[in-house]
This record gives sequence, structure tokens and C-alpha cells, in this order.
Amino acid sequence: MSNQMKIDANAIENVGDSPEAALRQKIEERAYHIWLENGCGHGDHERHWLQAERELMDATKHKGKRQSGAREGKKTAKQH
Repeated sequence: MSNQMKIDANAIENVGDSPEAALRQKIEERAYHIWLENGCGHGDHERHWLQAERELMDATKHKGKRQSGAREGKKTAKQH
């Protein structure tokens, strides 16, 4: 096996460790479930993908707001 092939194989294995790869995996899974929920029809893969992205981004925003509010609540509770 050539050195280039070894490097490429290692690069492919490490891609799964990145946050971008994890996000892509979540989007793929959610888009798949949306496809199932919509009757497994053909031709709507882009709509399913975009819907999955939107849902995950909205969930991330809401999670961030809840965590921020929880931190602020702890700070004000200590001040009393």
C-alpha cells in the first residue's frame, strides 16, 4: 500500500471525529426520518434536508437560550 493511500484512509477515518461531520450525520438522520414521515416519496430530498437543517438550528438556538437563562438565574439567586 502506498503512503498516499495510508494518509487518505487515515483522513477518512478522522473525518467522523469533527463537529462538522457530527452535524452532517444529525442532519442526514433527521432528513431520513422526515422522508419516512412523508411517505418515502422521491424528489423531495432537498426539501427534507433543508427542513432537517432548520429544525436542528432552531433546537440549537433554543438550547442556547435555555442554558443562558439558567446561568443568569443562578447568578441572580446568589445575589439575593
